[in-house]
Amino acid sequence: MTQPPKQRVEARRNGRSFRSAINACMMSALLGSTVLAFCSPASAQQTVLPDNSQLRGPIQENAPPPAQNNRNTRPTDSQTTQDQTSSPTNNFGIPSRPYEPVSPGALPADDDSSNLGRLGVPANDGSPPSGPSDNSGGLNPPPSVEETVVPVPVERVPTPAPRPGVTDAATADADTNADRDPATLYETGAIEQSQEGNPPERRTDKDNMPVSAIERRTPRLDPEPFAPLGIRAGTVTLRPSISQGLRATTNADNSSDGKSAVLSETRLRARATTDWSRHSAWMDFDGTYDKTISGEEYSAPNIGLRAGFQLDLGARTTVTGEAGYRYRQEDPSAPTTIQGTSNRPGVQELDGSLGVRHEFGKFFGDLKGKVNRTTYGNAEIGNTTISQKDRDNTFASIALRGGFEMSPAIKPFAEVEIGKLIYDEKTDFSGYRRSGLRTALRGGVEIDFGEKMSGEFALGYLRQGIDDDRLQAVEGLSADAAIKWSPQRGTDVDIGLLTRVEGATTPGESGSVYYEGTVGIKRQVRANLDLNAKLIASLRDNKDDTGLDKGFGAEIGATYWFNRFVGLDVSARHQLVRSDVDSRNTDETSIYVGVTLQR
Repeated sequence: MTQPPKQRVEARRNGRSFRSAINACMMSALLGSTVLAFCSPASAQQTVLPDNSQLRGPIQENAPPPAQNNRNTRPTDSQTTQDQTSSPTNNFGIPSRPYEPVSPGALPADDDSSNLGRLGVPANDGSPPSGPSDNSGGLNPPPSVEETVVPVPVERVPTPAPRPGVTDAATADADTNADRDPATLYETGAIEQSQEGNPPERRTDKDNMPVSAIERRTPRLDPEPFAPLGIRAGTVTLRPSISQGLRATTNADNSSDGKSAVLSETRLRARATTDWSRHSAWMDFDGTYDKTISGEEYSAPNIGLRAGFQLDLGARTTVTGEAGYRYRQEDPSAPTTIQGTSNRPGVQELDGSLGVRHEFGKFFGDLKGKVNRTTYGNAEIGNTTISQKDRDNTFASIALRGGFEMSPAIKPFAEVEIGKLIYDEKTDFSGYRRSGLRTALRGGVEIDFGEKMSGEFALGYLRQGIDDDRLQAVEGLSADAAIKWSPQRGTDVDIGLLTRVEGATTPGESGSVYYEGTVGIKRQVRANLDLNAKLIASLRDNKDDTGLDKGFGAEIGATYWFNRFVGLDVSARHQLVRSDVDSRNTDETSIYVGVTLQR
């Protein structure tokens, strides 16, 4: 029969001799051989307790002794017999070091001197060994259940305190100890937690913290916080506005003998634009109505409507078109006005144009056709009504322009125009045939510096022939311009030049050439404060030997916006005309205060 391996017993630290340890090992081996000789295999597989109860498997050695408040109190004989019988496998391997509490002095010092035999081995007198037991097994694992023997109890060496992080053997045998009587389990108090080896649970930082966006959208300030928002319908945006105010003037009808008055002035404006990706269209409406509140009786409507479009047919071909309508009252200081009338006859003007432009490399060509229709209302002298149908006329012309691209911003050109002025009546009331052929030759330059400056300027010569040989042709210098200039951001300057031919109603007179130049300045001082000024100069070259009629006008105003929709308008103007004919001299000064509503 194979004997179990001999156990190594660690010498106690109390200084006893090594010979005592050798004697203990020899006695244990001799006693174990004797017991194995008389034990049957069945008894090794199953241990029967005194109360005829059986245990399944070996009893773990580390089960604590019965709970006692006093460690020096000895158990009863029944308890000693039960402990010795139920612990057959707790003496193999190298015993562990004695248990040492974390806090010194928590348990009284062990003193087993009274329980030792002659050879230094604890006497087997039924007293329990001191200190907690351990079944770690040392270097040699415990034998299986079938090979379990009941060896002679040996010295119980106290085990050291478990290292932090290592699972205690008692925890591993919790399921086995759960079948035993809770009253027989060893009760232990709370053990102080190791701050270094087993630190207390702490709150960990979140690992899914929000991260700011890589690209942040910074809000941009509105450059025009008081500009109208408009009314959008599909791809068309309409921006209407209406102004209502009072105008105090020194010359209500702007005549040579006009009187002062206080007028109610109403002005309605609207602009519609499109945002098409390729083509474009626009429309402007401007209507003003003045009505006397006090002073000289006066009523004068003035309405203007214009619309245009541009079609891009390919990369180098463009088609443009414009149409307009205007209703006004005839100027009492104009030479064409019938003298002595008690009213101001209405004048209606309707015009339209269509042009096509094509570029040939650095060169370009522009062909444009134009039609103008002018009609005059009846004049009243006292109770007599005088018809002016003999003044109604239609003018149609065609103009051809060609030029080259000196640079993308400057394009010089030359233009020739041929047209025909046709009166509805072949002869007027005086018997003169005033229809005739019109020719013009101009040269100029087109400017396109983007938002800085754009437009065109042209100078030339204009001649309006008359079919009646008794009347001489009306001719003279031609000057036309339309330029938009922005010297700095927030400042806009509009420059315009106009040349037109005026007919005559007086027998034997051919007519005149009228020139007008305007300069308008608008300055945005603040986001809600606009300043504006306008200068007007006019010159009429009369062909009836009456000299020149010179006119001048100036206007200054300001608009303060309370918000996007409501603004306060204040303006003042002065205009005058000087002529060798007394009936053509005028002088007028006025002040206006009103409110503007816009959308």
